[in-house]
Amino acid sequence: MLTSSRSSDMEHLRGRLVFVAGGSTGLGKAIAISLAARGADVTVFARRQEVLDEARVEIDKATIFRDQEIRTVSLDLSDASQCERVFEAQPRLPDDLFCVAGGCVPELGFFADVPATALDSCMRKNYFTSAYPAHALLRLWTRDDRRRNAPSSSSSPPAAAQGQEPKPKPKLRRLAFVSSAAALANVPGYIAYTPAKCAQRALADTLRQEAAIYSNAASRYTIHCAFPATVLTDTFFEEQKNKPAVTKRMESTDGAEEELRAKYPSAHDVAEAIVRATADRPGGGDFCVCTDFITSVLWSGMTGPSPKRGWGILDSLLGFISVLFVWPILRLSWDSTCAEAGRSRDKEEGSSGNSRV
Repeated sequence: MLTSSRSSDMEHLRGRLVFVAGGSTGLGKAIAISLAARGADVTVFARRQEVLDEARVEIDKATIFRDQEIRTVSLDLSDASQCERVFEAQPRLPDDLFCVAGGCVPELGFFADVPATALDSCMRKNYFTSAYPAHALLRLWTRDDRRRNAPSSSSSPPAAAQGQEPKPKPKLRRLAFVSSAAALANVPGYIAYTPAKCAQRALADTLRQEAAIYSNAASRYTIHCAFPATVLTDTFFEEQKNKPAVTKRMESTDGAEEELRAKYPSAHDVAEAIVRATADRPGGGDFCVCTDFITSVLWSGMTGPSPKRGWGILDSLLGFISVLFVWPILRLSWDSTCAEAGRSRDKEEGSSGNSRV
């Protein structure tokens, strides 16, 4: 734990409580650490208590105030009733929720090769683990808003007439979903994972508009969706063991481990980028968070009804380049790679019966 003497530029997070759903390992843990390093109180939710206990030690070390609260709670985030019960039982309502749970280690492969159960498990791990916590918390938030906005039973004159201070500004309530660059690109091998991440983006996009319905005199709601690409975590290296070779070629992860470590960012680097774009923005920040240039290009060609970042100028320029140049070239290259993989697959099946490319 650090002392408050190093926290002068982080005061805006002091006293804010942040829930991190899926924060016991990998990127979720890195986000929790980044938030704690900015003075926030953090509660991490995940399934395995022993892993949560280990994560808490690391998060505690990042705190900068002696009175910061770091808690961990064992919870199956894919169980709606558990999310409702456990969230309601927490001693404080959070100011922010980061939904980071997910992964696809056992579900990698082509559509005809993965079992149907992989489609279900990937949706549960990557969509419902965001949808259920967000749903449970939104219901608690809106109920709290109704309570705070309820007229007082007292017949006292208005505060202005009594010379009292005016009502404070609306409380900022933030929901941040961590999706994936896979939601912006069709890469064979992620066939079970990509639809779940697309659903997560659709949820965030729709909630972004619903936020205007929920916002009121007591609270202002803001929604974000991050699209990290390759992140060097233990889960990533586990995925590498099961990932089809064609998938590695298309996403440029077919090098040796040393090469990959030099090429791609750590969980800490990506977490810092996400937190800077969300929690570090007192006014809310942009809806979309891209953590690298390539993902920005992919996003700009798939914004649809989503708001562009900033003034929209850069995303508009990148979108023009993406639609006219990047995607036509990339599509031809990927189609060629898949066709070549298909020919190799046919040869292997004919000689050894091995169906993995």
